[in-house]
Amino acid sequence: MTVLQAVGLTKRYGPVLAVSNASFSVRAGAITGFLGPNGAGKSTTLRMFLGLDRPTSGQALIDGKPIGEWPVPARKIGAALDTQCAHPSRRAIDTLRWVARMIGVDPRQGEVMLERVGLSEVAAQRVGRFSLGMRQRLALAIALIGNPEIVVLDEPMNGLDPDGIAWMKDLLRQFRDQGRTVFVSSHLLAEMEDLVDDLVVIAQSKIVGSGSAAAFMQRFQVKKVTVRCENPKALAPALVKAGGRVQASGSHGIEVTGLASGQVGSIARDAMVALYELREERSLHHAFAHATRDRSGIKGEVG
Repeated sequence: MTVLQAVGLTKRYGPVLAVSNASFSVRAGAITGFLGPNGAGKSTTLRMFLGLDRPTSGQALIDGKPIGEWPVPARKIGAALDTQCAHPSRRAIDTLRWVARMIGVDPRQGEVMLERVGLSEVAAQRVGRFSLGMRQRLALAIALIGNPEIVVLDEPMNGLDPDGIAWMKDLLRQFRDQGRTVFVSSHLLAEMEDLVDDLVVIAQSKIVGSGSAAAFMQRFQVKKVTVRCENPKALAPALVKAGGRVQASGSHGIEVTGLASGQVGSIARDAMVALYELREERSLHHAFAHATRDRSGIKGEVG
């Protein structure tokens, strides 16, 4: 079931094309990563879903309707797009109570949300004294106070230390396990690799891939195999002949791209070269780099 859908979504700011004809969908009950470098168009796309920016053309739909057609949007979709989401002179707890009243929620939910994001001890502190990581947590509390079905977060790992990042990932997994939908943007690919179920990838304002994370990495992964062997000089020509590209790595090492580990093993056997180590590396970072290298030949679903 699709809960977020972009249909030909385009946004221009004067001569600048921020998002170009973006079409993708986000399925219910999954964590979908919205990945791309800074300036690719991620934040603009999220702002169009939330009604903060009006599309030049196309549609951004939440359960089939623009956000303006939902009576109380914050109860349908909660969002944290900016850590500057509260007046610096206002106390954290007052901020949450004010938001709760705006959307018709019991103000006592403010205390509940601050506890949930680990800010209970600073509830009476002025927001202007918060660190970046504390502001990230407060923004998340604001997003959650309406108990929304969908959570949209823009770069939520920024400003968090390793423990904070682990905490954030655990919390997002809890949302998914509760049946909620999470759409989270990031340029920190390493932080997303063990978190997301699906991906939407954007580069230079255009969507270059969408679908399951596993299918994305399978399609766009550049095979890279690290080899340690008895005689690299004897093995290298055979690998090149089979279509691989080789680079020396230490006295007994070779890094091979363009061939899978099984192919390398078979070639080494035929060349009668003993292997000490054979390791194939796969990562979201490598797949992303390959997918965005040449956008002209990449479009549509990847799984």
